[in-house]
Amino acid sequence: EELVVRLLKLFSYQDDIVLDPFNGVGTTTLVAYKLRRKYIGIDISEEYCKTAEKRLKEEQRQGRLF
Repeated sequence: EELVVRLLKLFSYQDDIVLDPFNGVGTTTLVAYKLRRKYIGIDISEEYCKTAEKRLKEEQRQGRLF
């Protein structure tokens, strides 16, 4: 996750759109959410999409600290 944080901070700004066409379990979209980027995650696996959605919902439920 730390690598994705570093990359998104280097190559995107707040409110930019981050596209991950191989989203997997959603690490990139989760980090994008935390860094206040808009995000689009795509994956061929329905199972991975559900896992990514669950991770994101858990993070959103906790709320943002800043």
